[in-house]
Amino acid sequence: MKYIVCIFRLMMPVLLAGMMLVGAVSCSKDEPSEESHNARCVLVYISGQNNLRPNIDNDIIEMLEGKSGMGENDHLLVFVDDNNKSRIYEINRTTNAKTQAGLTPVYQFSENLNSASPTVLDQVLDYFFKHYEAQDYGLVLWSHGSGWINASSESPQRRSFAVDTSSDGTTRMMIPEMASVLSKYPKFEYILFDACFMQAIEVIYELRAAAKYIIGSPAEMPGPGAPYHKVVPALFLHESEHKIAEAIVNAYGSYYNSTLSSSGGVVLSAARTDDTLDNFVSVMAEMFEKYSFLDETKYVNCLNYFHYDWNIWSAYDTPDFYDIQGIMKAVVTDSDDYARWEDAFYHLSPVATIGTNWYSGYTSALMPVNKSQCGAVSMFLPLEKYKNDSYFDYYKETQWGKRFDIK
Repeated sequence: MKYIVCIFRLMMPVLLAGMMLVGAVSCSKDEPSEESHNARCVLVYISGQNNLRPNIDNDIIEMLEGKSGMGENDHLLVFVDDNNKSRIYEINRTTNAKTQAGLTPVYQFSENLNSASPTVLDQVLDYFFKHYEAQDYGLVLWSHGSGWINASSESPQRRSFAVDTSSDGTTRMMIPEMASVLSKYPKFEYILFDACFMQAIEVIYELRAAAKYIIGSPAEMPGPGAPYHKVVPALFLHESEHKIAEAIVNAYGSYYNSTLSSSGGVVLSAARTDDTLDNFVSVMAEMFEKYSFLDETKYVNCLNYFHYDWNIWSAYDTPDFYDIQGIMKAVVTDSDDYARWEDAFYHLSPVATIGTNWYSGYTSALMPVNKSQCGAVSMFLPLEKYKNDSYFDYYKETQWGKRFDIK
């Protein structure tokens, strides 16, 4: 499976003073230059104090390889939380290191932080924006993920974004908490979730004010995660936000979908958060009013990224992750209505890469993709069978759940 990236700001005065002394960088806010306004600064937030930790070194090696595709004034910041003191590295075109061991942190925290805490995300973002001024910004979130689903003490394996095994007990971050932290900072060109299940319409809608594009997978990600040697140049493409999103999706997807192996393929898409999202929401409101969506027998053949039946043997306690396009094809019977919905959806999510399968850690098997049902975005339906689980009520607290009363 796969993961994501986060950030933090929990500092004592002495640490704040230390941050101001961190080595000068060409796009540092302490020493602004004209060139800094032509640069992009990207933060990769690695919440890796979990079973994904062995992947961190290789991903940083790939980032160092991919730096050749960065511009002269671009900067890649990598926050790492593993079993050691949390730290931040900087990578640019002049970086000589080949491995993480060859990098010197631009900032090292005095302790091992809980990167699944929204306070820590805030702390890291605070450092990032205070010390790196740029024309625009990107964010990569690296860890485990489960879409919008809330964590639960009854189901300890469930999480929204990030898992941290540190001792203070805060082991996951809710998407509304993430949205609240991100609302304090400039809007990103994109947020790339390098984590499982995050490309859900509920997540996209919750984070609509945080980034111009939300990029991720509605399914499980391949274990090695993003091929950063291919993705880093796309992260720093100086084109329109649409071209950037397209480049990221294609770089990630083509690596897995053209060289299928035991890792399986990937389903990945990019969704816009501008007025096309507003239009899509309006169309969805009409469809929810006109059609009945809560008859679960309609979805027997629907593309499903997580099957509710898998909970019989797992501790995850998670609902079905139906593909939104499969849902609409199963429910919307009028061809004109469906065509109007489809037009709104493909303006919302104009870029996708769809493999023939993905590898599921829950079944230890390759799961086939019915491409005719695949929009590469998932959507929750508050079906009767879920009513005894905490996420049934939690869903109503999401911005998407508040917007619609699905019948």
